[in-house]
Amino acid sequence: MQCELCGAQAAVGKETTKSFGRGDGLVIIENIPIIHCSSCHESYLTADTAREIDRIRKNRRSRGKAKRVLVASFTKSAA
Repeated sequence: MQCELCGAQAAVGKETTKSFGRGDGLVIIENIPIIHCSSCHESYLTADTAREIDRIRKNRRSRGKAKRVLVASFTKSAA
């Protein structure tokens, strides 16, 4: 597939997981389809995927299911 960013024939479809929001507004969306280019090393979404992510975020209570998940905070190292 041709990369929309660099034009190389090195783009492939993949899936990823992303988190959006914080605290009580946090939602994690799994299996998001992305396009990744092994030539320019960029990943991007289609417009349809971005719209679906917005729909999921707005309706997260009805679209999602509660899961227990570990959350770690980044602590600055002493360097």
